[in-house]
Amino acid sequence: MIYKLSEVVVFAVMTIASVALWFTAEALPVSKRYAQVDSDLWPKLVFGALALCCAVHLAQKVASLRLASSGGPTPEKTALKSAMPEGYYLRLTMTASLIIVYFFALQYVGFLLATLVFLWAGAWLMPYRNNVAKIAFAPIFTLFLAAFFNYGLSLSLPRGTGIFYDLSQALF
Repeated sequence: MIYKLSEVVVFAVMTIASVALWFTAEALPVSKRYAQVDSDLWPKLVFGALALCCAVHLAQKVASLRLASSGGPTPEKTALKSAMPEGYYLRLTMTASLIIVYFFALQYVGFLLATLVFLWAGAWLMPYRNNVAKIAFAPIFTLFLAAFFNYGLSLSLPRGTGIFYDLSQALF
């Protein structure tokens, strides 16, 4: 019961924090050049979607908690208990580490190379068997994002330092 209550608390805190950060994005500097697609747009999209997802999960957890306290059948009681997939915690730890490395790599190697390596490494961590999709997705998605931000929105992406900066300059 404490586990279920802790889930409710975590989702409530995440929902409140997401809404608060959405309003905090208003304080980001504005640019006359980009008018509606300014520096506050992307944080607002992310925090708005996060708040919505957390609110839905919060409602599900509260409903599950109410059913459990009334003695009714909960999804946990009716579903078959299945063990965690093999290597779940290892993949979870490696994915978290990969995100942290990606954050720092953006500064040094730039968006293109860091995103490409991040997506390839992330794809191989996932238990998805289609190797062609694992190989093809990363470069296609990276080029799409780079084109979207660079040419569609005229927003500069991190270019890296040293030789990586020169490579980024040559590519876009």
